[in-house]
Amino acid sequence: MKQVFGNRVAIEPIIDMEEKTASGIILTNKKGQKKLIGKVIAVGKGLMLQDGSRAEMDIKVGMTVIYKQYAGVSVMDNDREIIVMDAGDIIAEV
Repeated sequence: MKQVFGNRVAIEPIIDMEEKTASGIILTNKKGQKKLIGKVIAVGKGLMLQDGSRAEMDIKVGMTVIYKQYAGVSVMDNDREIIVMDAGDIIAEV
């Protein structure tokens, strides 16, 4: 992924090795959900303000974060999943 725009971030979900089978099937936890932790791989320039400036982004590339369950759009980049979401869908840094 080259770049995301505006107030968006791109995250690569972190999946523990024991949670993924050799054939690539992702095993879910007891609630039927995968972990909502990922590594930030791209950050937009920030939200455009009325005066033409941009709001500074708190999120930086390389951070490991927790994000909301139904956040963003999931896309495949070669053989890895990437989720592009609004910065507001990130809850905390781990």
